[in-house]
Amino acid sequence: MSAPIQAKSMSTALSRVDGPLKVTGTAKYPAEFVLPNLAYAFLVMSPIAKGTITAIDSSAAEKSPGVLAVITHLNAPKLAEPPNDEKRVGIRIEQRDPLADDKISYGGQYVAAIVADTSEDARHAASLLKISYAPEKPALRKEDAIEVEKPKKHLDRDLQKTKGDVASALARGDLVKIEHTYSTPTETHNPMETHATIASWDAPDRLTIYDATQYVKGVQGIVAQAFGLPRDNVRVICPFAGGAFGCKGPVWTHTILAVMAAKVVNRPVRVELTRQQMFSGTGHRTPTFQTIALAATRDGKLQAIRHHSEMVTSPVGDRVEPCGIGSTNVLYDAPVIEFDHVVHTVNGSQPSFMRRPENVPARMRSSARWMNWRTR
Repeated sequence: MSAPIQAKSMSTALSRVDGPLKVTGTAKYPAEFVLPNLAYAFLVMSPIAKGTITAIDSSAAEKSPGVLAVITHLNAPKLAEPPNDEKRVGIRIEQRDPLADDKISYGGQYVAAIVADTSEDARHAASLLKISYAPEKPALRKEDAIEVEKPKKHLDRDLQKTKGDVASALARGDLVKIEHTYSTPTETHNPMETHATIASWDAPDRLTIYDATQYVKGVQGIVAQAFGLPRDNVRVICPFAGGAFGCKGPVWTHTILAVMAAKVVNRPVRVELTRQQMFSGTGHRTPTFQTIALAATRDGKLQAIRHHSEMVTSPVGDRVEPCGIGSTNVLYDAPVIEFDHVVHTVNGSQPSFMRRPENVPARMRSSARWMNWRTR
């Protein structure tokens, strides 16, 4: 039996056993594993934000040296189940099946996977692939949204909540009032290590995945479900993660495509995203537009708070930034409080959670509005 772990003070220096491996460059990250007969896939992105694919000419790409397969919606294997089904452990924020059809929902959406003997061969062949589109006018701003909704819940918590009559409180003439709209920009993760996946089918019903992930059990659950495998038959390996900020928690499309490509060519396949692909393929924090109204007595005691939040999401998901949860209803108290959330669907890539607990954009605004109030 091992000795019990002794309690240590916060100031005690602890050995970072992985430190020497990382600083000497000997730590092995998922993309650095070399498997026998390894092939490489390059993912082709849509240049339009909305529309349909009208034709694909893959003849030149298929004849290019080293090319093993050109996978598009015309020949992609169908998944056993949609990978966003909640029956399995895992996080799937972009809910569209990869290469499912000819519909384009956002710029940068993957429209093909080129598999070749080398990464250079795959990338060159991608430049030879000819895809024709019928573009449509995309919705790129919340003012032009495809759909506007006020969802009721986020992870079983209320997104629309009222305590008391806020309108009446804000109309009172004896209170001091302030109201401002604050905005936060789109923010992207982009850790030093880009996303990468190596998929190897060890048998028709057994799979090994080397994946840049924070959540190996989540990858196991989502992939097992998508490809109809027993969960124990999917092994996921990630010795080190070179930065993540939250974007390596969900299972993104490239991981599903790596597994699919390995199945098609019957060889291990590596997919490593470019820096450009990280901006559209691995999530980001949605921009937010938050209108805050406060009413207080002249000695500074809050009497009413109203927090109206707007954000955008993608047609391929339904992500909500829960600005009012954990901020308006927690940080400050008042006899009457109201918060609501409005989500605008636009033709952008899928937002996700990002490097923090929920509602950081709201808490930044909460601090700003209170400091503005106290300094008046």
